[in-house]
Amino acid sequence: MAINVRRSRPEDHASILALMDEARGAGLSDEERARRGFVQGQLTEDLLARFQDGPGIFVADAGGELAGFAITSEPGGLPPQHPAAAAVAAVTKAADGRDLGRLFLYGPVAVDARFQGRGLLTQLLTALSRALKDGFDLAVAFVELANERSLAVHRHYGMTEAAHFEVGGRTYAAFTFAPTAFAQARS
Repeated sequence: MAINVRRSRPEDHASILALMDEARGAGLSDEERARRGFVQGQLTEDLLARFQDGPGIFVADAGGELAGFAITSEPGGLPPQHPAAAAVAAVTKAADGRDLGRLFLYGPVAVDARFQGRGLLTQLLTALSRALKDGFDLAVAFVELANERSLAVHRHYGMTEAAHFEVGGRTYAAFTFAPTAFAQARS
């Protein structure tokens, strides 16, 4: 089955929210969640609409069925104690005065279990990198250190582990990647 990566539409929101709920790993032990990977945060229709109007939500469409999504957004508007805001602050501090250019936040991201292992995340990353490379210089993501699978995925894609930080008693890694470099590497 062919996968088409495109920007989301309002009619995708219910499927995105359902996949996000599934990807949280609720009901699994901490060990199972670490091994399987998990997403964090609460999304609403209002947030999805706001993200959709920003850099965008990218969806993998498998014949009209949502196979995965990757949300991108602009930093700002989040309280400093939010992990995304803390990730941007940690990356900026680690840059030690170097100009990082225009930043965007990458994540959350989820791929339906039925579609995992088929290169879908590569397709999502490539599509969003190509779409955003002319307007943004660097993507910033964060992963809780307890999330072994997600850490491995970010490292597999060659994202830079730019900093570690703590929020609410949890320790996170902040990852960065340049969309221009990622888009070129996958050409």
